[in-house]
Amino acid sequence: MKFAKYWKSIETKVGADKYLIDPRTGKPLDPNSTFTVWGASNESLESAMQRAKERLIIFEKLVKSEFTDKSDYEYGFIREEVIEEISADDGSTLAVLTRNNYGAIVLNTERVMFGDVDIDEKPPGFLGRLFGRIYKDKAFYINKIEQYQKDNPKLSIIVYETFAGLRFVITNRIYSMDKLNDLTEMSQLFTALEVDPLYKHLCHQQQCFRARLTPKPWRINIERPPNRYPRSERRKINDFEKWLRNYKRESASKTAVKLLKSFGNTRPHPEVRKVLEVHDKLALNQHKELA
Repeated sequence: MKFAKYWKSIETKVGADKYLIDPRTGKPLDPNSTFTVWGASNESLESAMQRAKERLIIFEKLVKSEFTDKSDYEYGFIREEVIEEISADDGSTLAVLTRNNYGAIVLNTERVMFGDVDIDEKPPGFLGRLFGRIYKDKAFYINKIEQYQKDNPKLSIIVYETFAGLRFVITNRIYSMDKLNDLTEMSQLFTALEVDPLYKHLCHQQQCFRARLTPKPWRINIERPPNRYPRSERRKINDFEKWLRNYKRESASKTAVKLLKSFGNTRPHPEVRKVLEVHDKLALNQHKELA
């Protein structure tokens, strides 16, 4: 889990003598294409610029996996605005609140296991039933989580409802992305509970668990933000702040999760309790509509 305070970018053109394939589309690049190369640092803007220059050199050497701003993640850093850091009792970083590229607040933590389960909106049609496809609704997955906890009684689990499915949290222990046993347990648990494959991939890629705390903008009938973080031009800052005011206003009547069930009687781990206090304060309101 790596977030940077400072970001700088350099724009560069492909060049007529460089016949490259855009890895995002698989199509040849226009020689006049312009790309933005980002550098990140927690030290200073100067250090971030140096990182950008280093990446520019890689671009010019035509290392395909490095030459374009095709990813949100630079040097292992997640390119999102840091809103708040939550510290553990020993002073280490327990969780970080960020604003993602479509404007929602996200909780990031290396230690508290969150898992997302997506659920099909509709039962399978005739062909789906003909080929044996089973409709798995929220009750199906809640029962699956309950049975998993019974089979693994040392674990305690809280289950929330989300707009598209379920979110669960292991409440009585913490995890480490540096420990093979923890990663193995996470993988087995995610597989058993049929966690969304994309979420599982992102946890490994980003080395942290993530939980969205505020609505997706298209679910509250507003557009995505007009630009991406970081913003340095006053016009872009003003445009984003205007968007943010509208987003907060439209979000006020919505909730990201609703509490459904808890399984297991083990007391919550103190660090999990601290993270869930933040999570529930921003994401949970039983009386509002899910978004």
